[in-house]
Amino acid sequence: MRKHKLRLNGKEVSAAEFHQGGAVGGGGIPMGTMAYNTAKPLVSEGVGCMKAQVPEMREAIREHGIVGAQVRDSGQIEFTSRRARKETLRMRGLLDNDGCYGD
Repeated sequence: MRKHKLRLNGKEVSAAEFHQGGAVGGGGIPMGTMAYNTAKPLVSEGVGCMKAQVPEMREAIREHGIVGAQVRDSGQIEFTSRRARKETLRMRGLLDNDGCYGD
């Protein structure tokens, strides 16, 4: 029977390292979490808009009172919280297939 090679974040690791999950102090899930914040925002093109629509999109986010979503001049949106992502997707009428239970 052939044994599978264990990989964690693209590197081959031992079983013990895999079960630690690469987290500091052990435990955790491989590949980390979906956490993002002001230091490491999630940048989305799919939720964004065209360059010509940037002022309109900024105004819509402001009107809906969404905190944590910022529209770049290119039309991409930076999210610094999961709540901002959820509210922006809802505002746009988009379905979040990557959402979790809390989203």
